[in-house]
Amino acid sequence: MKSSTATLPTWNVENVAENGAVIARAGIAARIERLPANRMHMRARILIGIATFFDGFDAIAIAAALPLLIAKWSLSPAQVGMMISAGAIGALIGAFVFPAAADRYGRVRAVAWSSAIIGLATLVSPSAPTFEIFMFLRVLQGIGLGGEVPIAATYINEITSARNRGRFVLLYELIFPIGLLVSSGIGAWLVPRYGWEVMYYIGAAPLLLYLILGRLAPESPRWLAEKGRLKDADAALRRFEACARGPLAPVTMAATELEAPSMHPRRRLADLLSAPYRRRTVAVWFLWITCGFLQYGLTTWLPTIYRQVYHAPLQLSLNLALGASLLGVVGSLVCALIVDRVGRKPVVYVSFVMCALSLLMAGMFHDSSLYVVATFCAMAFGFMASGFITAYVYTPELYPTSIRAVGCGVASAWLKGASIISPMILATLLQGGRLETAFYLFAAVPFLAAVVVAAIGVETTGKSLESLEV
Repeated sequence: MKSSTATLPTWNVENVAENGAVIARAGIAARIERLPANRMHMRARILIGIATFFDGFDAIAIAAALPLLIAKWSLSPAQVGMMISAGAIGALIGAFVFPAAADRYGRVRAVAWSSAIIGLATLVSPSAPTFEIFMFLRVLQGIGLGGEVPIAATYINEITSARNRGRFVLLYELIFPIGLLVSSGIGAWLVPRYGWEVMYYIGAAPLLLYLILGRLAPESPRWLAEKGRLKDADAALRRFEACARGPLAPVTMAATELEAPSMHPRRRLADLLSAPYRRRTVAVWFLWITCGFLQYGLTTWLPTIYRQVYHAPLQLSLNLALGASLLGVVGSLVCALIVDRVGRKPVVYVSFVMCALSLLMAGMFHDSSLYVVATFCAMAFGFMASGFITAYVYTPELYPTSIRAVGCGVASAWLKGASIISPMILATLLQGGRLETAFYLFAAVPFLAAVVVAAIGVETTGKSLESLEV
């Protein structure tokens, strides 16, 4: 290859026979890289975003329902911790099962399947007659939630060019904290008036997505090309190209993009910890562990902490939790706007250091007024959300198409594992009256993750997915 750039004619299926499957896969990637965002991108982002929205909505609905469920079944702190962790146990299963299905059967199909499970389990939950059956349904719901998150992030990354991938993906992922915010807002308004069950009836909406997603959203052309389904990849990509405004630029491919499919072997699960990917994998695992530890360990407990420790009325407890969710949306939006200019790594480690400082202050002033503690917790949630949302664009960038979904799934599984342990740790500390210890512990986790990401993380900003393969 004599030059670093090869210019090809507008790509079509006939070029496959002429140049071979390797060049054809690179051609699919190059066509994606030249595409500006258009209405098909928007449609795909909205449809997949609906699943992600209700992932956020259903994940936090338990927080609004929790104070009433405690009274309904006379739950102990240990049982509350088990109830919260039940969803994480299911999500841990889903984080392995659905990404594997996405790598085998396709991204869009796997998201549709996970949406069906989320919708069905959520719809049935209000009818649960006992604590144990509700726990079982939480596990089923978690399986769907755990599967949807990594696949959606993988799909949105794969249909996006490198130029503004961070902003495009994170503006999509902003739908998750918006789901948290809407869940908190609806919970604060509806639950005191109509009971906790209304949250679950609303949260069953992903059932509708199962019926329409496959027909309206094209499959990932990168995944189809990786599977050797070049005609299907061409057809899917043409749906995106047909929505472009104005003529498209000629297809150009850097040498690294032409060589990537042939230079590097098809990767498998074990390669996540092989020499080329070990540093990347360890860094993102710390990132996802931190998000799980804080998101599901602390924020889910906030309304209950405000109510039981500080004796706040239910409405005030829910309103303060809503304020934390609002700052989460603000932090995520700021991240989406700066991540392509500042870079993935700085956003993560700065956000996590500030989150750690906020939680440290919450621990130092835990015995002051409710509003002081709630302010520091809200600040921590805002900074944590900024680092958390970056994981959705950063993680898929680190792996090749052959293991992208499963790499995201395994990273997400660490989040789920932390989500199982964290609520139980917090329940134990609260039962022993050691709230300040809980805040100090929760501050240490993001600080450690910040150090690891800064030290061994790989910067991916502005690079095509193919050029990041090693």
